[in-house]
Amino acid sequence: MNEASVPSSVPPSLAPATPEKPPVSGGFLHHMKSVFIGGLFALIPLFVTLWVLSFLYHITTDFSFPLARFIVTSSPLHAETGWNTTAATTVISSALALVLFLCFVYAIGALSTFVIGRKLLARLDHFVENLPLLKSIYGTTKQVMSVFRQGGGGAGFQRVVLVEFPRAGIWALAFVTNEITDISCGKKYVTIFIPMTPNPTSGFFQMVPIDDVRNTDWTVDQGIKIVLSGGLLAPRELHFGREGRDSIPPAAPAKAGRP
Repeated sequence: MNEASVPSSVPPSLAPATPEKPPVSGGFLHHMKSVFIGGLFALIPLFVTLWVLSFLYHITTDFSFPLARFIVTSSPLHAETGWNTTAATTVISSALALVLFLCFVYAIGALSTFVIGRKLLARLDHFVENLPLLKSIYGTTKQVMSVFRQGGGGAGFQRVVLVEFPRAGIWALAFVTNEITDISCGKKYVTIFIPMTPNPTSGFFQMVPIDDVRNTDWTVDQGIKIVLSGGLLAPRELHFGREGRDSIPPAAPAKAGRP
C-alpha cells in the first residue's frame, strides 16, 4: 500500500498550529526608530547648551579676537615654535581673546570700586545717554540690567501669577514686575510680563487691574522652568489662591523709627 494514501491519525483540527513570525523588517525598523529618538532626546540638552555657549563666546570675543591674533602673530615664539600654522594660530588666538575679555571685565569692575573710576564711568555713562541714536537703547538696557542686578527685595520679577490672556477663559503664566496706583480713584494695577515659549526673552507687556490676576504658589525659578519646558515641568497640582488683593501676602509692618 502506498504510504501517501494512509490517512493521518491526528485530525487536522487538533494539530498544533504553527505560530506566525512577525515580519523582521517591521520589528527592526521600530527598534531603530525608538533607539534613535531616545538618543536624540538625550543629546538635545547637550546641543542646546553647546549652542548657547558658542553664541556667548562669539559675542564676548568678537572685539578682542583681532587684538589677540595680533599678539600671537607678533610674538617671537610664534615663529620659533611649531605653532605657526593657521589652525594653531586660530586656536591660540581664540583662547587669548577669551582671556583678554575676562581681564577687561575684571578691570572695569575693579575700576568701579575706586572714586576716580566711578567718576570716569559716570562721565562715560552720561556721554552715551546723550547720543541721539543710542540713548534710548542704552537707557532701557541699563534699567533692565539694574532691575535684574538688584535681585530680590521687591525688584525684578516679584511673583508668578495667572492672567486671562489672550481672551477670557484662557489662563497665561505671567510675572509681576511692578504695582501702580491710580491716584484719581485709588485703583491698583500690576504691570506683568507674559513670556513666550520656548524663548522667554520675548513676550507681552500688560497693565491689568490687580483684581484680575490670580496668584500662584510658584517661585520665579519655577515659572521660568515651566515656560522653557512648554509646561512639561509644571506641577500636577496648583494652589490658585483667591483672586485680587486677598491672595497677596500682607506686607511686613514697617519698623518705627527712632525718636
